[in-house]
Amino acid sequence: MSAFNYFIPEVLAELYPEWTSDALDDVIPLVADRTGEREAVFIGLSWLIRDQTIVPAYLQLQIDSAIERVNWLECRIGERGPQGMLRRPGSSFDKQLYRLQGREDQIDWAYRVTYGEKSS
Repeated sequence: MSAFNYFIPEVLAELYPEWTSDALDDVIPLVADRTGEREAVFIGLSWLIRDQTIVPAYLQLQIDSAIERVNWLECRIGERGPQGMLRRPGSSFDKQLYRLQGREDQIDWAYRVTYGEKSS
């Protein structure tokens, strides 16, 4: 999971320049499920290094086992608010984590990106 701290901001920065100066400090999953052969989904919260606030995170990925790298990734980070991405205080971590359960498709995600090609 710690590799996501570097990989996700790099992928996001390709579409969203503000991510060149932001970074993640752990993705803490509420849900971590295997969804297929070499595929998984993670839904949870992530800390932002800059201000130690928390944001929701959704990651679905596929790994290429032959070369051990991410083949395909769908990434959604943060909830859209009136002034951009909502950043909640870390003190509300438990409350925010359980608030996510079953809501990942109802969140107005601030950032969305798909990386690579999903193989069948």
